Amino acid sequence: MRPWLSLRIVGSLIALGVELLQASDLMAVDRVIIGNVSRTMEQLPNYAASDKGFFAQEGIQGDVVLIGSTDTLIQALIAAQVNVAIVDPSAAINAVERGASLKIIGGTVPIAAYTLVGCPKYKSIKELKGTTIGVVSLVSGSTIFLREMLKANGLELNRDYTIIQNGPTGQRLASLTGCNTSATMILGGDLPRARELGFTEIARLQDYIANLQFHSLIVDAKWAEANSALTVRYLKAMLRAMQWVHSHKEESAELVTKRTGIPIKYTKPTVEEYLSQGIISRDGAVNREGFQRLIDLMGERLFKQKPYPAPEKYLDLSYLRRAQQELGIASTGK
Repeated sequence: MRPWLSLRIVGSLIALGVELLQASDLMAVDRVIIGNVSRTMEQLPNYAASDKGFFAQEGIQGDVVLIGSTDTLIQALIAAQVNVAIVDPSAAINAVERGASLKIIGGTVPIAAYTLVGCPKYKSIKELKGTTIGVVSLVSGSTIFLREMLKANGLELNRDYTIIQNGPTGQRLASLTGCNTSATMILGGDLPRARELGFTEIARLQDYIANLQFHSLIVDAKWAEANSALTVRYLKAMLRAMQWVHSHKEESAELVTKRTGIPIKYTKPTVEEYLSQGIISRDGAVNREGFQRLIDLMGERLFKQKPYPAPEKYLDLSYLRRAQQELGIASTGK
């Protein structure tokens, strides 16, 4: 064989090998379907994991689906229509008590930063007596928190006020226009928009119940066990995203604006506030104290008797510990 022909064949084989390796890499990408309720500031780590390439680095295609209520999202998780739900853990706790095999494997927002806002004619909680309040879901954490805030002011559900499930934040704020509903609970990222629309800030959750665990990473335990390596890789991507967010504040604000449509003049100060106050996690840990407080709030209606369960009944942080260890991240979980 002529030397130049031999080199040409070798070169062709190398090129073919590269193409095969690239094809193999593409085939090796694992799809993870991630369920959110809506596009919010609190989903920032998830946006960063996707847009900044952290999912891709772990060989993951992270596909997000929006499901407009917490309980419907948890039902989709149980039905294996989504693999990970990023939402407050209250509906998952309810589902576990009904026999579902769900587990919280980490968290992205260890503090619930809610504000109760109302249509302009309502300026205090006591003025909400006899009205209908809009909620995202009948069993969501925000509804539990709402009931406790109103109870502290002497108002009881169905006796003094009613609630109606009317969807994500945008729909609930629209319902406040013209006072079709009297008030609703919104997160910090939506507060500037509510102010601009002229809605009143009636009360802050932090003034009633501080330090509640909020957005958590929830999976079906059987799915996580069958895909343990993928679960760890997913958590590594999310941890990298959280670390990136804390070191790229301005880019994070721009990313939130891109994903939510909230103007940069609002996202920039809110991202700054969220990061400085630890509302966005650095290490994916679960706020155990805040989780127990949530269980205790749910306890009277959910459990037959005391003592109420400890958080460990609903947690499996073994995957998170592996991900933290592989990345060399120390946990600051409480």
